[in-house]
Amino acid sequence: MNRKYTLNTVLPVVLMCYLLVNVIVRTFWPRMILPLLDIPMITAISLAALLIDHYLAPGADRCYICIPAFAAVTFGLLGFGAYLGIAAAAELAVKGTIVFTAATWLFTSMVDRLSTGPAAKAAPIVSAFGLYLAVQCFMGMF
Repeated sequence: MNRKYTLNTVLPVVLMCYLLVNVIVRTFWPRMILPLLDIPMITAISLAALLIDHYLAPGADRCYICIPAFAAVTFGLLGFGAYLGIAAAAELAVKGTIVFTAATWLFTSMVDRLSTGPAAKAAPIVSAFGLYLAVQCFMGMF
């Protein structure tokens, strides 16, 4: 079994679940305030996909050339399919590509460096939590 492309399957599933819940809530509870699909939320979706991928396919190699291309297609098509409109789907595709590629690279390098000794089991969760907090702090500066 080729575990190299597990991340390419997990990301659309996580994004689809988020967008499906978003569409259902907007349909049946239109006055409910939903979180924006901004950089921290895209980071949370990306890190959730990376965590699931890490536990489903531990030690899988990454195709770093395929990651930006696949992220652009995933965020663009699923954003368009969730009735965001063409302009919003294109913006989501650009933001999602940049954020997902950076998160994948940073998450993988952090987990590889922390996954020695007794901290090996907690390394993915600590790395994802640290990256999410870093993105929150970064967005707070703007």
